[in-house]
Amino acid sequence: MRKVNVRGRQYFWQVQESDRPVVPEQGFVQPAGPARYLHIISSNKQLIVHYRLPQPGDPSALLLVEGPEFPRQPGARQVQVPRWKHDSKPYPTADFVRRLIGWCLGIDES
Repeated sequence: MRKVNVRGRQYFWQVQESDRPVVPEQGFVQPAGPARYLHIISSNKQLIVHYRLPQPGDPSALLLVEGPEFPRQPGARQVQVPRWKHDSKPYPTADFVRRLIGWCLGIDES
């Protein structure tokens, strides 16, 4: 478990592999390794998200929302997230985690 601060709030994050394979709703199923998730939890437990790290060739990534606070799309439980050049590493960096939290909170990075 690692820590990162965004706008004065502390978040905890970790990467975990899931034993359940990800099966698409349609189309050909290619054998793939286990799905990897980046779990992010705010210190007040209001923002809880699980980001499925995309595999090569995935057009987007999946973000599962558990906590009550998700300003980007209030009430959403599952969101397709655009691919970023920073998500191609097998293990995300603290900088990537800050960017993802900023995206979730709707913070404009100029």
